[in-house]
Amino acid sequence: MSNSEEKIIHQVELPVKLDTASVTKRLRFRNASNRLEEMARELADMALAAARPRAIYQVSRVLSIDGAIVDIDGIRFTSRVLSKNLVNQNTVYPFIATAGRELDELPVPATDVMRRFCLDVIKTVVLVSGIDYLSDYLKEKYSIDSAALMNPGEIDDWPLAQQKPLFALFGGAESQIGVALSESGVMKPIKSRSGILFPNDTGFLSCLLCTQFKCPGRRAAYNPELVKEYLG
Repeated sequence: MSNSEEKIIHQVELPVKLDTASVTKRLRFRNASNRLEEMARELADMALAAARPRAIYQVSRVLSIDGAIVDIDGIRFTSRVLSKNLVNQNTVYPFIATAGRELDELPVPATDVMRRFCLDVIKTVVLVSGIDYLSDYLKEKYSIDSAALMNPGEIDDWPLAQQKPLFALFGGAESQIGVALSESGVMKPIKSRSGILFPNDTGFLSCLLCTQFKCPGRRAAYNPELVKEYLG
């Protein structure tokens, strides 16, 4: 793989996968009324027409690992978990993805709390399904049998502040997809996510190390034994 290829920043248009059932499920109402389902359907239709989720990524090299310090393309990251996951990896795939500003601009009154809440759920569904698509896209494009990804802020060992070095890898290219990073490390639009995808056949998920037990996006149960392995 040539150096010129490694430094290319690729943009991917993410398909919008959205249906009323996926929205009402995340709304966490056991018995959604006809009115709620109608509202969810109406907002989902609006979102489908407006949404333009997209992502950028690049092919990067792990140059060195020293304890909890990982050097990727000359940018230093600090995380014991990231370090352990990348110890035998040469190539990784940093990315920034967003549900898009278009969904933030939908005409939903700030005073309509239920509609705002429903729209927030819709934006989450759009972002999560988009990242799932991006993961599958990268695995197919680069012939990766199985992969895992880590996102700054998901676990204490790799805090939100680590988004700054991750964004530094892209040198401002995040503006291509309408994303900006604040001084406090928060992305705008809010429904955006940055991370690193890497080959991994252990089934690693950050959820396994996460103590936010009531997180609605949890994909795996907390595993204290794995915490000892990574952080003990």
